[in-house]
Amino acid sequence: MVKQHRILRKYARIVGLGLGVCSATSLPAQIAQVDYTALSGSQSTSLASVPGGPPPGTNYDSILVINGVQFGERFDGQTVTPLGNFDQLGGSPTGPLTLLAGAPGHNLDVFNSPAGPVLTGLGTLGFPENDAIGEGAISLLFATDQSEFGFRLAGGNGGTAYISFFRDDGSLIQSFTLDNLPLIAGFGFARDGGVQDIRGVSIWNDDVTGFGYSAFRYDVASAPEPATWAMMLLGFAAIGLAIRRRQRRGAGLPQLA
Repeated sequence: MVKQHRILRKYARIVGLGLGVCSATSLPAQIAQVDYTALSGSQSTSLASVPGGPPPGTNYDSILVINGVQFGERFDGQTVTPLGNFDQLGGSPTGPLTLLAGAPGHNLDVFNSPAGPVLTGLGTLGFPENDAIGEGAISLLFATDQSEFGFRLAGGNGGTAYISFFRDDGSLIQSFTLDNLPLIAGFGFARDGGVQDIRGVSIWNDDVTGFGYSAFRYDVASAPEPATWAMMLLGFAAIGLAIRRRQRRGAGLPQLA
């Protein structure tokens, strides 16, 4: 069975299909599963600027940072064990949350589907094996606490996804089981009472062909990426230097009577 052919067949069917939301099993009064389109948050991460390409796409062995949000395999304290070709997450994160990348070839992958670029985890077989794409765990870490989170899924094939929400101290807020994953779907989650304490999210799955993620949404802007901070600091330094130069020139001018 060649997974690349299955991926191409699956994503050829994505275009033109509507969004659906699966049922979830969850703990009460912590986080509600809501329609993706009902999320009020305007913050998002786009994969448009992330190099991908046709399947198998582009392999990423390190933490991927998009719009201030970090993407990796798991949090420090979590364990990854094989479940066939899939990653199965276990254990509990330690606090403060620290994101970790998977082993080389077992972290993240981005490739272009007919519906656009998607982010996938890489399962036990590793990149570029077709049966690794979309079968690995993915975790993401926000720079700021959130009260909402959502994503679009592409390529489900009736399997199950497991998603857990964590506070910055590593404590679990709630876990969901998403059953009967459709080919394409939107998933939204909103914290009870609008409490902003979602700092990290982990997702793993056992869908027969795996799946990809796109269009992550949330409600509080994350801090700028390191490169953006560097540019801002350089800008502030240049402004300060210009002010000091003007002050020195002004000190040397004759004073008016």
